[in-house]
Amino acid sequence: MTQVSVIAWLMEGDPVIRWQTLRDLCNRSAEEWQAEQRQTLQSGWGARFLESLRADGTWPEGRWTGTLWTLLTLVDCGLPPDHPPLRDAAYRFLDQNLTPERAVDEDWLLKRVDLCHLGFWLRIGAYFLGNDARLAHVAGTVLRAQMPDGGWNCRKRNYPQTQHSSFHTTFNILEGLSLAAEFGAVSMSVFRQSETRALEFMLAHQMYRSDRTGEIIHERFTHLIYPSYWHYTALRGLDYLRDRREIGNPRLEDPIDLLASRRRANGRWPVEQRIPGMTLFDMEKQGGDSRWNTLRALRVLQCRQKELT
Repeated sequence: MTQVSVIAWLMEGDPVIRWQTLRDLCNRSAEEWQAEQRQTLQSGWGARFLESLRADGTWPEGRWTGTLWTLLTLVDCGLPPDHPPLRDAAYRFLDQNLTPERAVDEDWLLKRVDLCHLGFWLRIGAYFLGNDARLAHVAGTVLRAQMPDGGWNCRKRNYPQTQHSSFHTTFNILEGLSLAAEFGAVSMSVFRQSETRALEFMLAHQMYRSDRTGEIIHERFTHLIYPSYWHYTALRGLDYLRDRREIGNPRLEDPIDLLASRRRANGRWPVEQRIPGMTLFDMEKQGGDSRWNTLRALRVLQCRQKELT
């Protein structure tokens, strides 16, 4: 199947997929993809998430159905952050978890809150609320918690002797800090310095291998999964790297080859696994062709090619 026909197939999908395809793969104007982005509020997955939003600004509690996980998924989906019910839900979520007093209490943040959740709060807050004053304090705390090897590890809170960073925690933090820097909650130059160290940590591991033995650290890192919630996968890591200069690094040849090898004869990538737990609804069927994974894989490969040329 040709690239054109695969993109046509993506454009037959949900508005969440269509607007990102227009922006990332088709190089369409902002006016065009933003018009498609607004459609995510009216139909498809975005509308279904909004239908489950309760009057108190929360989603039904449950593993992967609750407010935290739903808001993070909506950031991935790119629902317009200025939509009043979503902004209200994000404000309520942040107000519930991060009072102004807590935001400036570094001891409370590091001893009472999982580092991954600080990354989640940064991501949700920056996307829906912009440069909220609380985010700068959280970002500073997170930056100071960066480990000597370049990443982060949420185990550090309960196991202070922890010396090696976690792939999961590192990307939960990076995704939050990246948006916080984009909206001015942290200096972009300071963030880039921190990000460079973290990405060097990941490159040393080729995104999923031991830096000592070269063995795959865990098979689940190689799986094609979406949503992955707090779980790291190599595709999630590569998708983060796609608009960074590191996407052209020669140490990514192995994970890029791994990604390309998972492509089916029809030019698409599948849904290989599902994170156990309840969902509000399933966006895609396990084992079938995945527009989510195909979109993410194609934009990684496209950005890699551009960087190399």
